[in-house]
Amino acid sequence: MNHIYLDGSIYYLTIVIYNRLNLFIRPSFVIPIYDSLNFYRYKQAFKILGYVIMPDHLHLLIWPYGKATVADIMRDFKKFTAVRLIRQAEVEQKQEWLEQFQQAGEGTGRSDNKVWQDDYWDKLVFTEKFLRQKLNYTHRNPLRAGLVDDLDDYPYSSYRNYVHNDHALIEIDMDWF
Repeated sequence: MNHIYLDGSIYYLTIVIYNRLNLFIRPSFVIPIYDSLNFYRYKQAFKILGYVIMPDHLHLLIWPYGKATVADIMRDFKKFTAVRLIRQAEVEQKQEWLEQFQQAGEGTGRSDNKVWQDDYWDKLVFTEKFLRQKLNYTHRNPLRAGLVDDLDDYPYSSYRNYVHNDHALIEIDMDWF
């Protein structure tokens, strides 16, 4: 997939677990995502404007302002989280997941394990209207998927940051509006 990088642009990203395994139904598998986002936002200089962590994928709205491109950010984020997620699966003895990671890795011939799909989907965000549209889509994702009846009940989303000013899980950069 070809990606366009425009300096100073906001990106809407979708990153999917290989074979759509439902890893993110357990908090112990969600924590590495938060840790990585928080680490790389400072190391690679990007703002997090919104997110949702679904059982088998995540959506992010990020705004790089440093030298790192979206490709750099995604490469490092996926590499680091894959190691952490595999380690967590080992600790929790999730043999089925470990076998699927290994089969996926062998299938590529590039590594012993594979957690994420090879690529990611990105859309450039050019207008505030489009940004709000993507943020709304991101926040409503758990509702559409039938995971909750009320968005207040879904913990792994920036919805609570925006509506309740709750930054307990991760700080969201809300200085864009």
